[in-house]
Amino acid sequence: MRVNMPVTSNEYVLKDTDSVVSKTDLRGVSTYINDDFRRISGFSEAEMLGQPQNVARHPNMPVEAFADFWATLPSPRWTT
Repeated sequence: MRVNMPVTSNEYVLKDTDSVVSKTDLRGVSTYINDDFRRISGFSEAEMLGQPQNVARHPNMPVEAFADFWATLPSPRWTT
């Protein structure tokens, strides 16, 4: 498992107008991040694109949350 460090004590409260969007391929590699994602995460596009999406994950994020995400993503309701 990736160790995402360092963690800052900075907290960002999302504005109503913030829309944090990222796109990955089916392997979880980032293929797109929008301007709000860049600004809020502190990562540049160059640091994110082509990297595992979880590079931006806080180390205290429960593993179960991502397990549920990846279990749900390939479900038939998401395919065309």
